[in-house]
Amino acid sequence: MDVNEFLSSDELLIQLSQQLWKEDSQGNTPIVYGIFDGARNKSIEKIIRLGTLKSYCLYEGKLSYQMSVAAPYIVKLERDHPQTNELLSKGWGNSWGVFAVTHPPATLINVRHNCRKIARVKSPEGKNLVFRYYDPRVLRIYLPTCNLEEAQKVFGPISEFIVEGEKPNTLHRFKIKDSGVEDTHNNAPISEGLLTPTLNIAGIKKITPVKVGPLQITTKQYQAFEAVKFKQFVTDMEQHLIEHFKSKTTKLIQEKQLNDWVKRNIRQAQQFGFTTELDICRYLNVAIVQGESIKDAPWLQKIMAEKLFSSTKATLIEEKSLELLNQEHEEAVKALDDINQQLLERFYLKHHKKVLGLGAPLYGLSFTDDAALKEWMFDTGKQCIDLGLTDEMALDLWLDIAMRYGKDFAHQSWALLSDSQKHILSPEENLFYLLAQQPHKVTQSSLKGNGDIL
Repeated sequence: MDVNEFLSSDELLIQLSQQLWKEDSQGNTPIVYGIFDGARNKSIEKIIRLGTLKSYCLYEGKLSYQMSVAAPYIVKLERDHPQTNELLSKGWGNSWGVFAVTHPPATLINVRHNCRKIARVKSPEGKNLVFRYYDPRVLRIYLPTCNLEEAQKVFGPISEFIVEGEKPNTLHRFKIKDSGVEDTHNNAPISEGLLTPTLNIAGIKKITPVKVGPLQITTKQYQAFEAVKFKQFVTDMEQHLIEHFKSKTTKLIQEKQLNDWVKRNIRQAQQFGFTTELDICRYLNVAIVQGESIKDAPWLQKIMAEKLFSSTKATLIEEKSLELLNQEHEEAVKALDDINQQLLERFYLKHHKKVLGLGAPLYGLSFTDDAALKEWMFDTGKQCIDLGLTDEMALDLWLDIAMRYGKDFAHQSWALLSDSQKHILSPEENLFYLLAQQPHKVTQSSLKGNGDIL
């Protein structure tokens, strides 16, 4: 593990600031802008709006509140400014944005103009797309693929782009070279190269006009984005399944098969015609619950064959899965009830004489007939079973306490558990706690003068 992974937040902030405002060989300090994606975190827009740094939204016109919160912003950062420090410390490593290093004659106006211009691109098929280049995960993939013409359009008046790296506390530093774009930091630790001045970019960098027309995303670049997007989606789905279906994913995790399982079933969902992340996620939910072989189930095949919207099909298979789960639950409950009924029958047959022989003379228990005795013992035993105690010794001990204090003794003040105890005590520990807490009770025989106290 890299030593830089153990940087404190203060150390990270110091080293990151040194990289952003790194002087060139002539001692010129750059002007740094942050381009932040409000959609990454709701607090981004608030930090920018309530701060004093110069900033502009990359969207024009009057925006709704929801749109303004999720919009991208360009901010002219000032070194050691509280707002700058907050954006850097909270945003670095969380894909909040990217950083543009500039030198005069670049200004906030022309940097913003360029940032707005490249936010609209053409797909390989000629469709207009929003280009979220201000997501560092996108920009660090895209820039190395650019030729010189593409690079000139992206950089415009910007000298360098600084982007967080894939690993903690690492970064990329991208600049234009003759054939396109060069990564001079190459995902190295932030601390690397701090003592070495940069080239005199201010002296050699010129704001060269680029060809008119939107930026075109090539098929190769688009495929690269899709590959990274797929990888991130797989990771997101792994976390989703672990969080919501822990019991179902435990074995897959132990066998290191979860990643392959997710990839395989995402592709299966796509073969069924599911294209949105939400619908694919819904299919994975069904597959993890019902089993991967669900793809061959006749009922699922029938739904997939229907001429319906994909989202409707996803809803139908979820509903069918819930129906099957309810059936399984009802069958399991019935089977458990049958088992518990047999357990209570054995409990009654084995201990009813004990209740009559000890409970009546010692604790004054009385029953009108055998049916009343059986009902009392079934109620008592069921309380023990519902707690999770099913072995004979536990039932016997529970019966002893019930004969002394009544079958509803668990509701008496001395037997009540605190909220914390309810969370930490196992059923067996709960029983031992009750045995230890039970108060002494005078028996019926002691009242007659035999002196026995139990």
